[in-house]
Amino acid sequence: MNYGRRGANDWEPEYDPLSEFEDFEDLEVPLPTGGPFASDTDDAADSERPAVTVHVTDAGAVTSVVLAADWRRSVDPRELGAAVLSAFTTATIRVLENQVERAEQAPSVSAAGEPAGVPDTSPLGKDDVMRLVDAVSADLKGFTEQLSARVDRTVSVESSGGHVRGSARRGQVLEVWIDSGWAASSRNSEIELELTEVLTQLSEQSSPGELAQGPRSRAIDELHALASDPQLLLRRVGLLP
Repeated sequence: MNYGRRGANDWEPEYDPLSEFEDFEDLEVPLPTGGPFASDTDDAADSERPAVTVHVTDAGAVTSVVLAADWRRSVDPRELGAAVLSAFTTATIRVLENQVERAEQAPSVSAAGEPAGVPDTSPLGKDDVMRLVDAVSADLKGFTEQLSARVDRTVSVESSGGHVRGSARRGQVLEVWIDSGWAASSRNSEIELELTEVLTQLSEQSSPGELAQGPRSRAIDELHALASDPQLLLRRVGLLP
């Protein structure tokens, strides 16, 4: 700001429009994109992301494994297998919770596709009852054999690249092993690809899949309906009108 003299002892300020910017740096110079405020924001956002995320469908199938861009800052490559196992467990627990919640809200449906509230009321003779019991026994035996062949064994899988191995039993992943030297120097996309391959195969080969819904057949549904409604049973065998 400049001053002009009016009189012998008086000074009057003369307004200079550029004087307000005397204490500022050149405004045409852009701020650095990597300044402290930008890095603080990025760090805060990254710190909220888990180092490993496993995506699982409602049926329990693994669709992908995602590593945070800076996962090595929080997870030692030698401990990456344990982190993946923990992320898989968290994902499957969340799926189970959602399944239980939906099962509590959804109406029951029989194997024939009819609502469970519409039972068969046709008469049952002694021979009919015996045939029903035999059919249920055969269905249960077949279900048990299928389930045992599917889950009563430990499954071991190795990735096609040979850097990731894992084992599972009854749909539960027991161990995930990762070549730590390879994990320390490889790109995230390469690690994610082999992890997804192993976890997908483990979940497919060791989980019951559709068998987790329990034994289902027309004979089993009919027996359930009879057992849950004694009056219906007595009416069908002719002991009630």
